[in-house]
Amino acid sequence: MLVLSRDGAWLTRLELMAARGGWPFEARAALPAAGRTPPPERALAVLDRALAGAVPGKAVSALRALYPGVAIVVSFDASELDGDGVSAAVSCGADEVVGKSWPDAKLSLKLAALRDRALFSQTRISADGALKAERRAHRVHVKSRGRWKEVALDAGSFALLWRLLEREGERVSRAALGDALASATGREREAATVSRRLAALKKALGPWAGDIETARGGLYRLASSPRAS
Repeated sequence: MLVLSRDGAWLTRLELMAARGGWPFEARAALPAAGRTPPPERALAVLDRALAGAVPGKAVSALRALYPGVAIVVSFDASELDGDGVSAAVSCGADEVVGKSWPDAKLSLKLAALRDRALFSQTRISADGALKAERRAHRVHVKSRGRWKEVALDAGSFALLWRLLEREGERVSRAALGDALASATGREREAATVSRRLAALKKALGPWAGDIETARGGLYRLASSPRAS
């Protein structure tokens, strides 16, 4: 869960909610700036209406550009939950509107449903159609002789594969992969750790005809095998 707010009490409440659900949590006091290195993916972003600015549509569009698969929720104070304010938030492209005054049970159910829906929709398949990753279930399958076979991966290895699949055919830096690994494991990244993890990932994906290629400068590329004609 990514929460964009300067409201300390609201941040604390959502952080506790995320901890109870076992969700990764990140708080920001401003909208993240677009950069060259893609940020770690997020399934759920809660945007404080007070931080969205006069034109909330711009803030929502910026979030979608950074996190294409994210479910975006706009949060309102009780005094802001009038018909016009809610209509404006929904029409700006947000997926849902919630009130900060809602009881924890109601709020938790709504956020969990949105997060689960976003994660469920995030399935990536390699260009050759023979490697599939399902983020909601953290499952990976390789197709062999027309049948899918599951490949067991831990959270860190799955995070590396997901980032490579996200940018299949492009070179991805060791630093970017390290960020993905740190986000999944909650530990600081180390270059040697990324290299070891990638070696183990390549071995686990042995039945797949594609490859994880290494280039100079600490760059890696997921390369599918040519499709059979």
